[in-house]
Amino acid sequence: MKKTIILSFIAFVLAFVNTVKAEISLSGYSEFFAGSADQSTMNGATEQSGDLAGLKNGQYTRITADYSSTLDSGIEMSGVLTVVSRDCQGSDQDNCGVVNDNFISFSGGFGTVSVGERFGAGAVMLSRITASGPTAEPDGAVFQTFYTLDGDNVYGSANEQNYANNNITALYVSNVYSGFSFAVEYVPNMGEGGAGTSGQATGVTDGKWTNFNDVLALFGKYEMEMDGIGLELVYGQQTGNAGQVSGNNYNDLEESSYSIKVTYGGFEADYRKNEADNSGLIKNGQDGNDEGTSICGVYGFAPFRVGVCSVETSYTDTNNLSNSQEIMTYAADYSLGGGVTLGLLYFTHEQEANSQIRTDVDGVMSMISVGF
Repeated sequence: MKKTIILSFIAFVLAFVNTVKAEISLSGYSEFFAGSADQSTMNGATEQSGDLAGLKNGQYTRITADYSSTLDSGIEMSGVLTVVSRDCQGSDQDNCGVVNDNFISFSGGFGTVSVGERFGAGAVMLSRITASGPTAEPDGAVFQTFYTLDGDNVYGSANEQNYANNNITALYVSNVYSGFSFAVEYVPNMGEGGAGTSGQATGVTDGKWTNFNDVLALFGKYEMEMDGIGLELVYGQQTGNAGQVSGNNYNDLEESSYSIKVTYGGFEADYRKNEADNSGLIKNGQDGNDEGTSICGVYGFAPFRVGVCSVETSYTDTNNLSNSQEIMTYAADYSLGGGVTLGLLYFTHEQEANSQIRTDVDGVMSMISVGF
């Protein structure tokens, strides 16, 4: 059976190469985690045992095929295909839409045009040290598997809508002109992945419309450097159409996001904010003020990196009561060479709903990542 699968994959690769005459390379990484937490408050109750200490295989472990070719016109064609991903296996199947990419891009003097299953304009343009720092936390949220989160309340979004989603996307990214660049994204249906769907979504999650139609995003970026100090400013807006469920109309998507990043030598720091207000929530309701803020800093002195991140989110519920949460992470990693990286994370997480502490926890997590 294994031989059949291997031969079939080889035949597919050879056929693809023969068709597009492209150069293909396979890459990927595997990661493993161990963690433990001390949870003093769980679902609003103190002296609870919410510690889920143990080992975890990396949910973002994957193998990716990258291919590229130069057309007769001189245009550079490239593409990305996720061949295997643990995001879509076993207990991690709910993560299938995160990074299961399959897209193609064309680049030249006009910029880059990309179509397929991929991240959108916000992921391309905004500074996000929450994801690029040591251990890729808190963005990866792997550390949250080692304790129990409050399941009774909504606390707001830590990232812009449609971030880390691989729905079918058309994306244009300009070249950089005197430090300026921009990106435009169009998504027909946020619920449409590689399997293909049609029509507008007819459901909500936690009272919120999640799969908007006709999503249009526009982001602009300005970069400059003076005396070794780098500055990056990004601002963008997203719009999209919601719909109706059981006679209830939901607010369309109207969101703004921005980030500021400063670099100097091996140091970098950023501030990022997303404001969606009542986007996707029921019209004429009391809930809204959905927003998130992150402040992060990283210092690298090869082969070490150390970083700290603060993430705060807030949300006003249907009773016009305020919910908020704060996550703090302190991380470090060390590159052993040969694609092997060791990481260590200390974290705290507090959730508060209507002036009541619902979650209070701190813990540690270790990581080993092997790239190939």
